[in-house]
Amino acid sequence: MLFLERPCVMNLERSERGERPSPRGLEMEPRVGGKMGKISVGFQRSSTSDDDSGCALEEYAWVPPGVRPEQVQMYFSCLPEEKVPYVNSPGEKHRIRQLLYQLPPHDNEVRYCHSLTEEEKRELHMFSAQRKREALGRGTPKILPRALQHTRCENCGGGINGGEMAIFASRAGPSPCWHPACFVCATCQELLVDLIYFYQNGKILCGRHHAELLKPRCSSCDEIIFSDECTEAEGRHWHMKHFACFECETMLGGQRYIMKDGRPYCCGCFESLYAEYCEACGENIGVDHAQMTYEGVHWHATDQCFCCAQCKTSLLGCPFLPKQGRIYCSKGL
Repeated sequence: MLFLERPCVMNLERSERGERPSPRGLEMEPRVGGKMGKISVGFQRSSTSDDDSGCALEEYAWVPPGVRPEQVQMYFSCLPEEKVPYVNSPGEKHRIRQLLYQLPPHDNEVRYCHSLTEEEKRELHMFSAQRKREALGRGTPKILPRALQHTRCENCGGGINGGEMAIFASRAGPSPCWHPACFVCATCQELLVDLIYFYQNGKILCGRHHAELLKPRCSSCDEIIFSDECTEAEGRHWHMKHFACFECETMLGGQRYIMKDGRPYCCGCFESLYAEYCEACGENIGVDHAQMTYEGVHWHATDQCFCCAQCKTSLLGCPFLPKQGRIYCSKGL
């Protein structure tokens, strides 16, 4: 698990002017008003602004760049209250979580990765630079001219009236726009943190899910896989060296394994942790043994175990009558 002192954001100095963003790596962005301190759930909002806009930028941990102060409040009023990044609020805490989730630093910087070969380091540099050059952007909030009619949100299809705020993404072209609350990743449907997006095949995505369109991500270490070989199971990927039993950490490459709750287990650990016990003989039912189950009760699928409690006739493939936790043939009752 990575522990970062401050959230990371990509450099977007030029993207809002329609130019390509700088190919530099992730930069550390301190919170508005100073260094980030401990976040508390209880908070108070106060205004120290002495202008006449009615909006104090100091009360926000982040504001959209290039937006006039009087429009900041308008933008945030379009978002769910719990996601507005007031200083020392649940919204600021949510923003920090989303920065780390949507923009994983190990997708861009070698220093946040573990055990990369020299070739993989070069591939990461090229991967990061290409994504920034071809897909990275930041949404721009704008108030639509009052005379503008029939503007539709690219996400929900609902109308955006003249005089209301919309988000534009330059990589999508000059016309497409979104409600502020609809400017979300096409994969995870989460608000795009700090309006940072990646554009691919007509969709806007967060950094995490854009990267996963291009390369697999290891389900163990969360890093992008650049090696030629990896393990794939149930739609997920692992580095070969990371595909190991979740319990005993035995390498599972080329071995039998069982997936449970998205985690791989060797057969031995799975049996010791999760195997059901046979109601008849009391032994656990191994992964190689067939079983019969009825209303939460389990039996080995053998003539000896799945049989009438009275006459011991095998009930495999036969109708049976349950009574008080036991099973009987039609003659046994």
